[in-house]
Amino acid sequence: MKTAVIALLLAALILPVEAKKKRGGAGKRDKQEEQQEKKEKAERDRKREAISDYLEKKDKNNDGSVTRDEHLAGESDQDAAGQKFDKANKNGDRSLTKSEIADLLGL
Repeated sequence: MKTAVIALLLAALILPVEAKKKRGGAGKRDKQEEQQEKKEKAERDRKREAISDYLEKKDKNNDGSVTRDEHLAGESDQDAAGQKFDKANKNGDRSLTKSEIADLLGL
């Protein structure tokens, strides 16, 4: 019984390594995956930076969300800005969370 268990454990460890060796071009695929991950990370960082910039400009009380009044402050076209806010405010709580801000900014 012990021998069978040991053989199964060894097979579980060895077979994936052997399969990877036999698979040609694994290094190329890994580089493609790595490049894709870098692109995705850059995109997440860009979105995070845009949201942070928006919060820095609009969030006067630094609570991490933007109320309708904060959003309208400094806007030349109050009606259009209000409509844009209302459209982005999905849950109707009169403040924008980071995910709602992302939608507002078109991210």
